[in-house]
Amino acid sequence: MKIALVCPYDLDRPGGVRSHIVGLGLALQERGHQVEVIGPNPDGSIEGLPLVGCGRSRMMAFGGTQIDVTWAPWRQVAQVAGRGYDVMHFHTLWNPLFPFQLAALFRGPKVATFHDAAGPNTPAWARRIMPMASALLRKLWLRQVIAVSPLAGCHLRPGSFHLIPNGLLVPDPLPPEGERQALLFVGRLEPRKGLATLLRALSRLGSEAPPLWVAGDGYLRAQLQEQASGLQVEFLGEVSEPEKWALLRRARLLVAPSTGGESFGIVLTEAMACGTPPVAADNPGYREVLKEQSDSLIFPVDDDAALAQLLTRLLTDVSEVERLRNWGEQQWRQYDWRRLAQQVEEVYTS
Repeated sequence: MKIALVCPYDLDRPGGVRSHIVGLGLALQERGHQVEVIGPNPDGSIEGLPLVGCGRSRMMAFGGTQIDVTWAPWRQVAQVAGRGYDVMHFHTLWNPLFPFQLAALFRGPKVATFHDAAGPNTPAWARRIMPMASALLRKLWLRQVIAVSPLAGCHLRPGSFHLIPNGLLVPDPLPPEGERQALLFVGRLEPRKGLATLLRALSRLGSEAPPLWVAGDGYLRAQLQEQASGLQVEFLGEVSEPEKWALLRRARLLVAPSTGGESFGIVLTEAMACGTPPVAADNPGYREVLKEQSDSLIFPVDDDAALAQLLTRLLTDVSEVERLRNWGEQQWRQYDWRRLAQQVEEVYTS
């Protein structure tokens, strides 16, 4: 099949949806399909996948994060829609406006994956219209619908979607394992990602606080750097995929303190694949990944005292960390894209 994977976000920026699309695309390519990614970037390639540019994006604040709003000239949309795809797979279809343009013009089978979950800062009006909007999109355009987790599917009609989680393609071989002295945070520097909570927790640990690597960037960087004064924190900015995997292989723990709006938590599975136990704030997407180990690895949202206590326990209990590492290295395999891509392929043909 010739498959289009449609992303409304700027693909130059790291993020969960970008990782999902690249991992799925490469796995489908391995299975013999012709895959192209469509996004608001110049024509080129993205980690070995052809990239077909369509439109330009502009960032705007929404619900405690920043989203891309993309529009493309209709002539360009028509050219992309006419490239002979057997199926067009939309990701975060309701992110305006360019996905709507493509969905309106493409006449072949259309599938959509819903990644989004309402967060604590999502406006009430947006929460109210999510079920109606998803039902309308399904009726207008979609043959099949996928949700990455029960939380991402909570606004969809029961029985109307396939549940296929986020996946990951682990580098083979992985980067060499390091000394594992530092904690690692991976994410945008915005309120929803909760880095301020982690910095407060480290301040509570005083001289016992380990170093922290911060991989990511955003408009709060200067404020967070000021908050980190006196701590051993290194702000690395946005990192490449190889750099991210290398950091995960050298980190002592991954800390994901997001305040909400996480439908899954792909970085948790990436950490597990690297032998790095993930510590996470208590939101449903993270519990979906950590499952039976949630009580060992999760702390209450925005509770720096509880996080400091959890970090102290894990930093001093070598046997517990080893147990969690062994569990994670087995657990992540259910999210291997080489396994999940077959399920997506079956959705395309159903």
